[in-house]
Parts: sequence; structure tokens; C-alpha cells
Amino acid sequence: MLSSRDDNCLSAQSNLCLHENNVLLNIFRESQTIRETSTVVGVTRPRRFSIKATCLITHLLSFHFTSFRSRVFLGVFLLFFTVFCHDPDPEMHETTPQIIMRWGYPAMIYDVTTDDGYILELHRIPYGKTNVTWPGGKRPVVFMQHGLECASDNWIVNLPNQSAGFLFADAGFDVWLGNFRGNTYSKKHKNLKPSHSAFWEWSWDEMAKYDLPAMINKALEVSGQDHLYYMGHSQGTLTMFSRLSNDTDGFGDKIRQFHALAPVGAVKHIKGLLKFFADYFAPEFDGWFDVFGSGEFTPNNWIMKLAADSICAGLKVESDLCDNILFLIAGPESNQLNQTRVPIYVSHTPAGTSTQNIVHWLQMVRHGGTPMYDYGTKGNKKHYGQSNVPAYDFTNIKRPMYLYWGDSDWLADPTDIQEFLLPHLNPSYIVANNKLADYNHLDFIWGLRAPDDIYKPIIDLVRKDVLNN
Repeated sequence: MLSSRDDNCLSAQSNLCLHENNVLLNIFRESQTIRETSTVVGVTRPRRFSIKATCLITHLLSFHFTSFRSRVFLGVFLLFFTVFCHDPDPEMHETTPQIIMRWGYPAMIYDVTTDDGYILELHRIPYGKTNVTWPGGKRPVVFMQHGLECASDNWIVNLPNQSAGFLFADAGFDVWLGNFRGNTYSKKHKNLKPSHSAFWEWSWDEMAKYDLPAMINKALEVSGQDHLYYMGHSQGTLTMFSRLSNDTDGFGDKIRQFHALAPVGAVKHIKGLLKFFADYFAPEFDGWFDVFGSGEFTPNNWIMKLAADSICAGLKVESDLCDNILFLIAGPESNQLNQTRVPIYVSHTPAGTSTQNIVHWLQMVRHGGTPMYDYGTKGNKKHYGQSNVPAYDFTNIKRPMYLYWGDSDWLADPTDIQEFLLPHLNPSYIVANNKLADYNHLDFIWGLRAPDDIYKPIIDLVRKDVLNN
């Protein structure tokens, strides 16, 4: 039953009560803003829940809370929403440029079109938070290229003191992050749409032939330089090995140093998802597209469940890692990952690729070397002028190479590196061959030891080369 004061509030003083409620709503909004800017000074944190929450609060405030008890209840409710009802990891929903800016770094976006019509998105951190000057005034370009089923965010999803992208920017470099065709940022074409099956008719052959030159030429054009320092991971090394081995246009002259993290040349001895697929189906099986589809690689749940159960049996790993295609390919076991960042890693991967690209990897498993894509007898005659598929000859590579590989890597298996990759590279151009203990495939980009073991030594090597030349 309403008191006389409540009656008055609902009648003569209704406008005042509404004003008081609006004040409460503004307090909620202000407190929300404080939370958004509290973790990283000067960087607003977007809230996925904010629209729904604000609508709910607005609905509640449509009622006239007049008693002291009701207002205390509402205040506690608002405090609960402000403190608890927010995304624990907003980076899970952010793009590479947004994450870069979140940490107070500048981010730039460039589009570049390949000779076969794909539009790739490049991300750039032009400078860091330190005042580093170089002879001639130009910052040396360091180009970072992601691996299989990944994207540019690989290099910046750890904390700034752990992420290669930020560490190199703070060391004074002009950092460029590439994105291969078909991933989150590079699903555009001049004439085709991702809904067209023809959009997905490519493998890492085309990445090596078209994507790398387009992206690297763009970085050099914008920066006004004639060479850069390349750091690739996984497929980012395979494509560079392949492109440099078939260098007929002077592309290699643009690569001052090639730093290969978890380098891939052959995958005969790998473990994980690709090995499971290669073993599960008979050697003569050629119906990969019937199983996986002919477009983007999005395998059916039944086969992924079968693979996950087989691959993760007996492993002590988080279940969400065994539900993720990338971790099933690269290996889910690591004692280096920042466990609080795992939800962010998983939210950004897999970033996308074509079924044809995965099939090419499976062909590599069976071939034991580095063949070009096998179209079958008729297709090979059309594409290569011969019935047998040709292979890349890595002995042709004549650029300085620095190798970093691990003894616990599922994809860049140490046996494949020792028995295939190293014997097929010209030793005169292998400047450094670093075997790292207790590194799996993803530790090279996300491992907590990577800054000291890999990134900082590379920074010193590049800095020394710049200053001495």
C-alpha cells in the first residue's frame, strides 16, 4: 500500500522522481565508462553486453523507485552489472588493429590486390612507444607472416612484452603483418565471392606465387625501402622457401634476412590432425573434396570428433584446445602458453583456409617432400605440362636463412627438419640453425619463452645488420 508521500511522488512529483532515476542511469553509464578505461589508460574497451544491459536498466528505470529500500536495491543491482557483467576478455571479439590500438600502439590497414585478383589486408604498426632513431631516418621494415589456419593477430595476442609485433615496434622497427588469402581478413576478390567455389581453388602454391610478392611489394612501396627482414611461422616459412626456390624475377633481392620459425619443408613424420586424415583414408583415396567440401575448410563434426578423440587420447590438455582445428593440427600440449590468454587464442583461430590447401598438405604427408599441388594426371599436364607433379628445389635458395625449430613440434617435426629440410638447403646460406628444447609448434608465436629465446635475438641480428650496412 502506498504512503501519502508515495502518492505525491507518483502524481505531483513524478517529474522529479524520473529525474532522480535518470541520474541513476547516468551513474551506471559513468561507472561503465570507468571500467572500460581502467585497464589500459586511454584505450576504450568495447562492451558486447552494454546494449542489452543498458536496455535492461532503462526498462527497470521506467518504474518509479521511490522508497529508500528500492533505491538501495537498484544501486546494488547497478553495481553488480558494472563489476561482473562484462566480457572478461574483450580481445576475443576484436580485430588485429583494434587489439593493437587497445595497447596504445598505432595501427594502419592496407589492401593489396594479387595478380590473380585476391584482395589481401595488411596490418601495420609503424612505430612503437620508444624513440629509436636510425641512420637515414627510415625505420627498417620487419614483415611477419602467419602460419596455417592463422592470421595477423598471431603476432599481437599476447601481452605487449610477450608479443613479437609489439616487441619489434618498440625496438624501432616498422612492423608489417601479412594475411594470406582466405583467412579472416583476406576473403575478398575482384570478381569472385567466398560463396563461389571458384574463390577457394588455391593452395599454398598460390600464396607463395602471388600473395607474398604482392604483400612485400606493398610494404616496400609504402615504406620507401628496397628490402625488408622477413619472419615467417609454419606455412609462412613453407611459402617463402617455395617462392625463393623459384625466384625468376628478383624477388629474393627484397629479402635481407629470412627468419624461419617452426620451418616446414616436408611433413612425412608429423603428428596431429593432418597425419590422422592421411592415415585414416587409404593411400589411393582421392575423395577429399567429398569429405571436406570444395570451398572453405570446415570439416563435418563427425570426423572432427573422431579425430579429436584419437589425437587427444591420453593428453592432459584443456578440452577447448582439443575442439580447435589449429591446436589439433599443431599440437595442444605446451608448458609455455599463458593460460589466461588461451580463450583469446581459440577465439581467433582457426582463421580460415581452403579445402584445396589442406589437401595439398595431405599430399605432402604422403609424398614425403615438397611437391606442388597434384591435380591428377590430366590436371598436371594442363598446369605443369607433365603428368607427374613437380617439386620445389630448395637448393636454389640464395638468401640468408636463420632457422628456429623445436624438439616437441608436431607440424615442423624435428625428424623432417633433420632428414629433409636441412639436407635440401644450401648450407652456405644457413646463417643460424637453432634447435630449441621443449618447443611445440605454437610456442614460437605464443610461448612465454619466445621473447628471450627468439624475438630479442632476432632484434639484435637485424639491428646489427642495419647499423653495419
